[in-house]
Amino acid sequence: MPRGGARAGSGPAPDPGSLAEALRIESGAIRTLPKERVGAVPPWPLSEASEREAVVWSEMWRRPQAIVWEEQSSHRQVAMHVRTSVEAEEPGATAAIRGLLLRQENDLLLSHAALLRAGFRISVNPAPSAKITSSSRQAARRSVPSARGRLRAVEDVGGE
Repeated sequence: MPRGGARAGSGPAPDPGSLAEALRIESGAIRTLPKERVGAVPPWPLSEASEREAVVWSEMWRRPQAIVWEEQSSHRQVAMHVRTSVEAEEPGATAAIRGLLLRQENDLLLSHAALLRAGFRISVNPAPSAKITSSSRQAARRSVPSARGRLRAVEDVGGE
């Protein structure tokens, strides 16, 4: 059953401590990214970068999402986002530029909601996350009974 409400992405955010969320992580539906990407900054792929663009470019490649960008060879898209971001910082930037910037942020998984929708999360602890130790999804579900199962376990006290 899909999560959310009438619109895509609506409804409450998933509870990180829930069994359903633990099952999504265990099954590989959610990938945890480290807090920061380690490695060299790729070369700038567009025409000559301004001084500010070079600084923002370096900052962008330390983000956890940069791991995904590297896997998907999204260097040009990130560079275009950097160029748009620098342009949007200017006092006379138009609403169209700022709107484009927001769409680019979603496409590059820079917003928390876009990151979750794409099946990623950023690690908050250096320690490994707790995992379900059972070998199968059904065994994990049996270890924590559902609310319906707990209610059925109560003996009938209002009998005749």
